[in-house]
Amino acid sequence: MESKEPKYNAKVHKIIDLLKFKDRHEVAREMGYKNYKSLEIFMRRRNFHFDPKQQQYIPAKLVDKPPKRSVSVTYAPKRAETIMAAFGEEDADPRTIAQNAGFETHKEMADYMKSKGFEWSVHKNNYVPSVGYIEQVKKELPTEEIKAESGKTKQNGETAEGIEEYIPFIRFLYEKRDEVYTLLTGVREDGKLPRYAVPGMVRTKAIYMSDLIAKLTGEFSQEKNITQREIVEAALIEYLQKYGFKQEVEVLLRK
Repeated sequence: MESKEPKYNAKVHKIIDLLKFKDRHEVAREMGYKNYKSLEIFMRRRNFHFDPKQQQYIPAKLVDKPPKRSVSVTYAPKRAETIMAAFGEEDADPRTIAQNAGFETHKEMADYMKSKGFEWSVHKNNYVPSVGYIEQVKKELPTEEIKAESGKTKQNGETAEGIEEYIPFIRFLYEKRDEVYTLLTGVREDGKLPRYAVPGMVRTKAIYMSDLIAKLTGEFSQEKNITQREIVEAALIEYLQKYGFKQEVEVLLRK
């Protein structure tokens, strides 16, 4: 009985060749699959994994496994981690570190670190998170002192408003402090990126944008291991939700 494996091998090579010119959705349709997920299952069974950076299937043994990292309060991109690790070495030179990290000057490197949520510490001779968790107050005021404070009078003789009514709100803000940091600074503390399963056919749409924004998008795509299409779709979804199309977007995502 003739083995089916040679036939499957030819199919794998054809899929890889087609991906040089088309995206996964187009290749899946051309190969007779309902969607790219069915194509994904076929390739995984042949020990091939999809590399988002190359937009191509590669043998599983060539896929780089992410190193295990300890969880930190503030998520640091790889480039920022490399810079901080370099400053941890003895006789670290800022200019040399900046050049090795791809910056023209150490000031440009400092601006980059600031944009990622880090600031220079003269005590540690390194960058540290500029936004992080707020340590809990070790000593809380006894209930009696709170009542005493709320009962104090103003200089004009009027009774000051009690602070008890604000305590639930303060507790709420503290419990939601990560979201508050994100809202005020634009930096997520957990490093998680929003991903949406968007229904519909994939179509090509040419758009014009600043070359600087395009460059940042490409850099973000490589650093976070996410496709530029996913970046644009997520950005548009959140923009539409924020400025009047929240209900329409939610209906779309439920399809």
